[in-house]
Amino acid sequence: MKLILALIAAFAFLPLTCFAQSSDPSKDWNADVSVYVLAAGMSGSTTVHGIPADVDVPFSRIWDNLEATGMGRAAAWYRRWGISTDVLYVQLGATKNNVSVSFDQWIVQPVVEYKVTDWLSPYAGARYLRLNGSVQGPLGRNPSGTQEWWDPVIGADLRLPASSKFGLLFRGDVGGFGAGSSISGQLEPLLDWRVKKWVSVQAGYRWFYADYKTGSGQNLFRYDLWTQGPQFGATFHF
Repeated sequence: MKLILALIAAFAFLPLTCFAQSSDPSKDWNADVSVYVLAAGMSGSTTVHGIPADVDVPFSRIWDNLEATGMGRAAAWYRRWGISTDVLYVQLGATKNNVSVSFDQWIVQPVVEYKVTDWLSPYAGARYLRLNGSVQGPLGRNPSGTQEWWDPVIGADLRLPASSKFGLLFRGDVGGFGAGSSISGQLEPLLDWRVKKWVSVQAGYRWFYADYKTGSGQNLFRYDLWTQGPQFGATFHF
């Protein structure tokens, strides 16, 4: 686990660039809107009001456990400066060892970016996480709880053009040290195909990890989970 987090941290400090980097450089203002689908699986452990549960939902079984999802990203650029907001919502339910777990997960990440070069765009901002979890134990107990917090985030984006229409996109960041005891990070490698001047499509994979702990005893809330899976989307350029 620590090794994987270290790799995420390393990628976060690489020169990474976002979807907006393919905008028209001749204009002062550019904007992008991305919509995408993440076939997310979840693995790890959680504790709600002191009752622990293991979670193991591979993305191959996502349609058996996915209850709702919605994802997107919007970015606006003025010359070299940009702001973007990434939103991800996943609602999952799963059962393992006679323990049922249900989770609502919101991630909202506003950041400020600076285009150092045409392919390099570091960013800094914050990540809002809101988790609502419930655990149905074998003895009939059904504790539930909601936690929300902000993490400071630093990261960057990298665009590696392979041709006038194809390129590789990498987005990575790390965050943490917000309320309670928390750490989070994500890595998002994608293949980008510029279909038209105004639209491109992407396919790749996304890893997101969050470890959050607050309280103790019967008030203990612990969220230590990976959310990961194939990701497909489209970006509209303005």
